[in-house]
Amino acid sequence: MLKIAVAFFGIPRNSQICFPSIEQNVLAQLPVGSDVKCFYHLYKIDEVQNTRSGEKGELAADNYQPFEAMTGALTSTEDVLQRWDFEQVKAQGDTWADDYASLRNLIFQLNSLHTVTTMIETFSPDFVVFVRPDIFFHDPLPAYVFSHQQARRHNAYIPDWQWWGGLNDRFAICGRDTYVAYGKRIERIFDFCRATGRKLHSERLLKYALQQAGTRICTLPTQASRVRITGAFAEESFSPKRGMGKRENRYFHFFATLRTWMDRRR
Repeated sequence: MLKIAVAFFGIPRNSQICFPSIEQNVLAQLPVGSDVKCFYHLYKIDEVQNTRSGEKGELAADNYQPFEAMTGALTSTEDVLQRWDFEQVKAQGDTWADDYASLRNLIFQLNSLHTVTTMIETFSPDFVVFVRPDIFFHDPLPAYVFSHQQARRHNAYIPDWQWWGGLNDRFAICGRDTYVAYGKRIERIFDFCRATGRKLHSERLLKYALQQAGTRICTLPTQASRVRITGAFAEESFSPKRGMGKRENRYFHFFATLRTWMDRRR
């Protein structure tokens, strides 16, 4: 039987808006008859503050309700920064020049992703669908991805937009041999900084971690928008050209697109 894990991580800002779209466009698209198990690691907080996006507001308790029947954990953010040596991360540079606020939030997100990935490993899935709970899916995940699990065990399916010089890290579908590299990439932060000479950067870290694992990158046409604490949808560009970066990444995108075309013809 095909085994599929769905991994939720981070903060559920507006579940009443986002979760119905996740049910329709993610959960309902998984093959009938599969052994599907949903996991989560979420932060239990009372208020959301994000300097970069301008968010500030109370987080209602009912945002956590859709996840209560799943396997997972609610934790505080206490000790997370110390666990991942945030002082050393800061020493690499302030990527977004906002007094390390965005860098701090990235560490929280990557820690959450690492925690839920650890939970999943004993399930030994054929595919893992990684989903932030604060995004609204405009269209469904493609069904073909979940067939031929042996042939696709090295694949990672990444949204075909907002790569920002790396790879979109909003959501993904990963095969058996790639999901750990995707979910535990926080372990590669200092390797990334040494190898590239760059400050920590979310999308570039993802590309680095998957390349180091020998992952076959394919693209997803599925579009999704972040929903702010106010219920407003963040302005998104779904053009694959925006934020593609240097020529090297444009070539990388071309071959990922070609690989996706071949993958669909299986």
